[in-house]
Formats: sequence, C-alpha cells, structure tokens
Amino acid sequence: MASHDQEAFLTAMQIVNSSAVDGVLICLIELNVFDIMMQKAGMDGYLHPDEIALNLPTKNPQAPEMLDRMLRILASHSIIKCKLVKKMSGNALLTRAYGLTLISQYFVNAQDGPCLAPYLKLIHHKQMQNSWEKVNEAVLEGGYAFNKAHAGSTFFEYLGKDKSVAELLSQTMAKSIPTSMNILLKSYKGFEGVKEVVDVGGAYAATLSCIISFNPHVKGINFDVPHVIKNAPSLPGITHVGGDMFESVPRGEAIVLQRVLHDWTDEESVKILKKCYEAIPDHGKVVIIEMIQTEMPEDDIIAKNISEMDIRMLLYTPGGKERTVNEFLMLGKQAGFPSSKYICGADLYGVVELYKKK
Repeated sequence: MASHDQEAFLTAMQIVNSSAVDGVLICLIELNVFDIMMQKAGMDGYLHPDEIALNLPTKNPQAPEMLDRMLRILASHSIIKCKLVKKMSGNALLTRAYGLTLISQYFVNAQDGPCLAPYLKLIHHKQMQNSWEKVNEAVLEGGYAFNKAHAGSTFFEYLGKDKSVAELLSQTMAKSIPTSMNILLKSYKGFEGVKEVVDVGGAYAATLSCIISFNPHVKGINFDVPHVIKNAPSLPGITHVGGDMFESVPRGEAIVLQRVLHDWTDEESVKILKKCYEAIPDHGKVVIIEMIQTEMPEDDIIAKNISEMDIRMLLYTPGGKERTVNEFLMLGKQAGFPSSKYICGADLYGVVELYKKK
C-alpha cells in the first residue's frame, strides 16, 4: 500500500459518508422544512429547530434535536447558513439557528421558479434506487440495470405504468430546465430567423417556453408521447402533439432535441435523427441541446455535473449516455446530415446544429 496520507484518508472517509448529505436533503424536502424556513424567515432570516418543529405535524419532543443534527450537516457543507444564539432556558448557553442560502432556495417545494426538489425525489424514489443493485450484473453479463431491476421493462416503458415516477420526471424537467436554458439562450441566437420550432420529447414544454420567451415570433409545436402530452398545460404560442418519435416527427423549420439523445444508444439516436431529417425542409436544421462531455475528465463544477448525469443515464436508460462534440457530429453524419457544427455552450448545455443542406 502507498504511504499513508491523512488528508487523503479523510477525503476518502468523507466520500464514504457523502450519502448522508443527500439523505438529509430528501428528508427535509419531504418534511417541507425548506418551505417553512422560506415562509417564516425568508432568505435573510433564521429559525431555531424548535420553531421549525412547531410547524410540523409532530408531538415528538425529540424532533427539535433531530432537526438540529440534520440541519447542522447541511450547514457544514454551506447548503444552509447557521448562527449561534443565546438560549433563554435549558442547560446550553448557546444554540443554533438556521437560514436559507442561494443553494438551499432550490429545495423549496412551493415556488414558481427553478427547483431541484422534484429531481431529488425522483432519484431517491425506490423504483429508481433499486437500479444500483443491478449495475454489477449489467457490467458482467450485459444488459441494462433498470431493465434488470424491473422485470425487463425499460425506463420509458415503466413510465407508462407508474404515474408517480412519470409525474416526478415531468416536474423535474419543468422545474430544472429553464435556469440553464435561459442562460444558453442569451448566447445562442439560432432561432432568430426561424418561424416554427418543433420540440421533440418536450414533456411539459419548458424548453419551448424558454425559446419563445426569447423569440416571441416563433410558433411552437411540443411533441411527446401521448401519456405526457395529455397532462401538458395550455401555453400561448404552443401546440401540443402526441406521438412516437421513432415513427414520425411533426414537420417544422427547426427541430429541437433538448436532453433527448442522451437517453438512447447511438443506433437509436441515429433513428431519431433520421426522422427529424425527414421532417425538416431543405433549408431546415436540427438543434441538439445537450450536456457536452469533455474528451478528458475535468474537475470543474460543470464537468462534475455532466459526469454525474452520465452515471444517471447508465443507471436508468437503455444505453443512453452523455456525449462529446465529436460523438454528436458523428451521429449527425450517420443519420444523413451532410453538414453539422458545434455552435456554442453556456452553463450546463452546448448546442450542435445539423443541416439538411451544406
């Protein structure tokens, strides 16, 4: 064994225990603790665990102490803030009070803006977690972890059977997409000369809504499977259409694939792209918006997010993955597009355009 390094050992130990953080997060989200903190103290104030417990449906006298321990670990990771306050009763002279930060605001359930609570609930759902039990089997024997954990059903087949998982996925997309998309659309100007945009796999039209907010002249078609489309909200400038992208895609001047190809194998991605090729005019284009993997692993926060999402794809999808720019360009070529180009990247997303004509 290499020589002992205490800092390396402590880092390894923290990695082993790191699941405690997201475990606490999901518990506090389900208890609506972040919502209570927002309602009672806002972004600037603090609440003592006793005050939080008073707003929970509990008579457990240990609840404040348990909450304190759960909030304390989040404060140690700078997810929430903490300050010491004088205690008027009891044995301790000082006690802790906690407040929201720019990070923890994204775990408040009842807010109109971006929220990661549905995503955390989704990945902690029992039917998602049990894929981990089948990863090694998939590595050694082939196949896909989610399929093995669900009697052969793919993730997308399972969504049609389990409304709770399907709804969490739709909420995740609706609540998490706009933040990064709005940042991207400040740099990407590829819709300025386009009259009609089709969003393939658009769920509740979060991406299309962002596109139209930056390009109000655009007429939007939101295309997804029927069981998703039937719950999609009515939105100005957007028509919802149900169908199967492996069979056909609505015609449009530009077709958007936002976070779609990462769900599928290369072979299936080429099939999707071929259907898109058929649906655009000669001057049309396909706009791929995806997380872009680097050729070499990097340790910045965006690269880490992308690599972690890639593992989610390994867990849940039938062969999906995050790809490099060159891999997207190759998919376009295999689907028959004679010309393609990486346009730009911002925040988590990058844009690759595929053209029907050179």
